[in-house]
Amino acid sequence: MKTLISIFAFLVLALSAIFFPGAAHSSANVAAPQASQLVYADFETMKDGRPVSARGGWIQLQNNQENPGTPAKFKGMQGANDAPELVHLKAGDPNRAAMFTYELPAPNQYATVTLSIHGLPDKDGKPVAEDVSGFSNISLQVYAKGVPGPTGVQALRVELISHGQGINLQWGFPQKNFKLSANGFNTYKIPLKSLSQPPYAPDRVDAKEVLKKLTEVQISVFCENGCAPINGTVVIDNVIFTNN
Repeated sequence: MKTLISIFAFLVLALSAIFFPGAAHSSANVAAPQASQLVYADFETMKDGRPVSARGGWIQLQNNQENPGTPAKFKGMQGANDAPELVHLKAGDPNRAAMFTYELPAPNQYATVTLSIHGLPDKDGKPVAEDVSGFSNISLQVYAKGVPGPTGVQALRVELISHGQGINLQWGFPQKNFKLSANGFNTYKIPLKSLSQPPYAPDRVDAKEVLKKLTEVQISVFCENGCAPINGTVVIDNVIFTNN
C-alpha cells in the first residue's frame, strides 16, 4: 500500500510539473515564511579575498556624484578597495563588521558612497532574486564616527533594489533615510512599509513587487542641504529582515 501511495504521489508531482510549470518554479527564491528573521549580511564570511553576504552574495563599495569634478571618495579593504574592510569591534571579540571611510566634497548635491549587498550569489553574471515580502522590518547596526557633528553625516539611507527581474527601473527604488544617534554602535529598525520612492524617480514601482524580487540592499552616506564637505568613518553590521 505504501508503495502504491508513493507511486501515486510521484505521478501527481510529475503531471503538475508538465501541465502547471509555474507551480513548480518561481522567478525568485522565497525566504522561509515561518522564519522570524533573515540574516542578509553579518560580515563574517570571506570568499576569494573579499567579504560576501551571509549566503555568499557580492558586496561592493561604489560612489555616485552629480559633479564629476568633485567626486565622492571612499576607502575600504587594502588590496580590494571596492570592498569594505572587516574589523573586530573590540579586542577578543570574534564578531566582525564592515567598515569604510568616505569623503563627500562640495559642491555636489547628490554625492553618495554606497555599500551594495547582494543577498545571494550571482548566477551567470546576473543577480538572483528572492522574495522577502513576508517580513515587516529591516534592521542594521551602525557606528558613524563624528555623528552628530560637522565632520560626519547625520543620516544614512537604506534602499531596496531589484535588477534584472522585469522591473523597469535603474535608480530611484524604494528607500528610507534614517537619522543617526550619538556616537556609539546602535541598532536601527526600519519598517518596510515606510520605504518609498523619491520624487525624482524616473518611473513608479510598487514597493511590494520590489520586495518580492529583491536582488540587493544598498546602504549609503549622502549629501544633505547643499552638501557641505564632510568625511568620516562608518561601521555596519547585522543587516537583518525581521518580523518583530
